[in-house]
Amino acid sequence: MNAEQKENQWVNRLLNEEQRAGGWIRLVAGFFDFIFLSLILILISAMTTFWMVVQSEAPSDNILFIRQYMWENEFHLYVINWIVIFLVFLSIHVLYAFRGKRTIGMKMVDLYVYNEEAEKPSGMQFFGREMLKYVLFPFFLMSFGRNRRTLYDRWTKTYLVK
Repeated sequence: MNAEQKENQWVNRLLNEEQRAGGWIRLVAGFFDFIFLSLILILISAMTTFWMVVQSEAPSDNILFIRQYMWENEFHLYVINWIVIFLVFLSIHVLYAFRGKRTIGMKMVDLYVYNEEAEKPSGMQFFGREMLKYVLFPFFLMSFGRNRRTLYDRWTKTYLVK
């Protein structure tokens, strides 16, 4: 199969509404993404919490007292903790966008993202799509419709296909 035939194959898949990913397969992919992201963020949270307790100058070994002391006197440790967690969250999505342009869930259920020219989206286009998914989550229900395209897919000019 030459390059032109392969390109035509993807164009046909984008135009065929039956090849677009519907709501149920998106839910399954989202579930796998949620599990993966949750595990990573729980691990990072545990490590940063341990770091906070070690860094604290609380005059006690009681964990409840340390937590209260940090909240009242060392709030900057909480701020650092949340910044680290947020940066890890963003880093995971940047890696998705600039490495494979597929999330873990998409790989597990064999979904692909293409732009309206039937090409892989740019890194920024994919990253924007992934971030809009969090903001526009209620519009996910549009993927159950006849067109099978969500609002964040339309805004980023992408298609999610099987």
